[in-house]
Order: sequence, then C-alpha cells, then structure tokens
Amino acid sequence: MNENKYNPNGNDIRFITSDYKELFRVPDGGHITITYPDGEQVTRKCVYHGETHVDIGSGNTYHICEFAERMERNGSTYAPCPEPEIVGGYMITDRMPVRDKIIVLAHNPNAVQPWVTWQARNDRPGYDWGHYWSDKSDARTDYFRRADSERTGKPYDHTKAYKQPKKRDDAR
Repeated sequence: MNENKYNPNGNDIRFITSDYKELFRVPDGGHITITYPDGEQVTRKCVYHGETHVDIGSGNTYHICEFAERMERNGSTYAPCPEPEIVGGYMITDRMPVRDKIIVLAHNPNAVQPWVTWQARNDRPGYDWGHYWSDKSDARTDYFRRADSERTGKPYDHTKAYKQPKKRDDAR
C-alpha cells in the first residue's frame, strides 16, 4: 500500500500543452494553481482518472488536452502547487489581488462554518477580517463582493441580505 498522501495510487498526472508537449506532472491527489487573466488564483486538487483524464477539483473529468485548450483559450496559466496554504485549519482555495489587498476563500470541512473569506494586505503578513459561512455559495458570493467593494471603493456589508434590483416593466 502506498503511504504517500499526495500520491495515493502511485500515479502521476501529466499536464500538457494543446500540442502535446509536457509541461509538468503532479502526483495523484496533488494540487495545481490556476491563474486567470484578471490575476485571480485558484488552487485545485487533481485526481487521476487514467493516463489521459483528470478531475481538477470540480467533479468534472477532463481529457488533459481539453484542459490545456481551455486554459490557452481563456488566457489562463497553471502550475504545480506543491503544498496548499493552510491557515487555522482552512485550506486557501482561491485568491484575488485587488489594489494593495488580497481577498481569499478558504475551506475546512471539519469546521462548524466550513467556508471563510479573509483579506490580507500586501505590506504585512497574515489574514484578517474573516467572514465565516456554512454554505459554499454564500462564501463565493461574499468573496466576489468583497473584491468588487475593494475594486470600486463602494461599501459592502456582508451582514445585510443582498437584494437584486427590480427590473422595470417597460411593456405597459
């Protein structure tokens, strides 16, 4: 039995370009960091599904060429992440730089509120101003709203319910 927690099946997952040039390998159960054109970064666990297929943290299985083509098409880059960042038992899964701050989304499946968003400042270490959530959807919404608030300078109060603006009925 393989004792390596980052390679439970002993298989390496190959990441290639759309023209089949190998970029790197990660062990089954290892992580990659995807960087989107806007600077947002996400860390995803990779699960081996055979020589040419991989689940990249979403429950969806990709052919390795399909994944490479999607990344190239939307201008994203990806690289191995040897050890995901863990803070207070929460694994940081997403990070978005906004001006002099970084907004992060983290997950701890064993916590009462398993999702959290924090902010960090570029000029000092650590995270603060945590918003804790029971639901992933609420946490992701908070993650994007916090980033938008920093980007636009408009205030955002995570304790108030967000209401969608009513659409005008112009067909009267």
